[in-house]
Amino acid sequence: MSATAQGARRMPPGLDRLRGRIDAVMAEAIEALRTQGPEHEHPLIGRVYGWLRHYLDCDGKRMHGIAVALSHLACGGDEDAILPVAAAMQLYHHHTLVHDDIYDEDAARRGWPTAHQAFAGWFADRGGRQEGAGQVFSGGAMRRGAIAAFAYGKICRALAGRLLLESGFEPAAALDVARALERHEFFDNAAQLKDVFHEGDEMPSPQACLDNAWLKTGRLFELCAYAGARLAGADRRGTEALERWAGQSALAYQLQDDLEDLNAASEKGQGRGVATDLLHCKPTYLYARAKALAEGRDRESLLAWQAGRTSGLDRGDIIAILARSGALDDCRSEVGRCVERAGAALDEAGPSLRADWLPPLRDFSDYFVSPAYWHRPLAASRPAAALLA
Repeated sequence: MSATAQGARRMPPGLDRLRGRIDAVMAEAIEALRTQGPEHEHPLIGRVYGWLRHYLDCDGKRMHGIAVALSHLACGGDEDAILPVAAAMQLYHHHTLVHDDIYDEDAARRGWPTAHQAFAGWFADRGGRQEGAGQVFSGGAMRRGAIAAFAYGKICRALAGRLLLESGFEPAAALDVARALERHEFFDNAAQLKDVFHEGDEMPSPQACLDNAWLKTGRLFELCAYAGARLAGADRRGTEALERWAGQSALAYQLQDDLEDLNAASEKGQGRGVATDLLHCKPTYLYARAKALAEGRDRESLLAWQAGRTSGLDRGDIIAILARSGALDDCRSEVGRCVERAGAALDEAGPSLRADWLPPLRDFSDYFVSPAYWHRPLAASRPAAALLA
């Protein structure tokens, strides 16, 4: 690979530097929990605390934390001060993914075992029953692994709250951010409930899928931007511009995520497998657009797949229909429009944002949907048994 190609695959240096600093704060908080947390010497509880260490090694790019930090710096804030809040929002996001993996019964994320799979394996090694392997609520070791993972996610959430509340910012500002985070819980859970309601059922309209993508992803990034701006004492114009920038960047990411679900070389394909969303018939913008655009036998095949009548169809057939219908091209175009709207929000902010931080904000949006993000090689995972030894 040429030096130019290698550079194109790297995270922008300014973002990567923030990523490293956020990881350092998380590592310190995790080690304190592991060595001093309540009941840390218990054979299960200690391992639940210790499992957090894998999060530092699985090649995540900390985009939620970086959104907090960039927003704070763009409003004239101090980098050292905002890092605990950036780490808090990153851990909060991790907690949502842990529970999402349980709901979806995913076995892996970025090539590493999901929390419930890791703990199910640990319980099985201790002599737990293994019937219904892979099905979260099947009883035996899988059931106990799921319970351990739910608790693990709640611990991540509590650690995030502690980092935020102990960050040292002016109490009224920190309380505003904490309130916003609690409000977000309602939106996040509403999105999850809508997803499970529509899974394998009547597919919502493309716009309804976009709205739910905002609930799941866009709104949390808007909250990250709000946290950084509020804690820097930003004015309303700057705060709202950053919220729009973050929300549109995140919506672009979520749509790109739908596309990368079909790509074996992507982070999603490497880490979870190809077409996992398609196999579960998740209500995505991509699938909804295909259903709106496809005609004749192609449309009938999409409806049959959605209804679970898969005889004579496989994922390759459905992916081909997505391409023929124009839905893939349409989704790619919508990704570009979201990135353009993110940049326009920054243009409209005027002097409310520091000009020297606008380039990193734009780098963030571009990187989030780029091959450099989605097609990077992932860190090799270690067996869960070794991590939980």
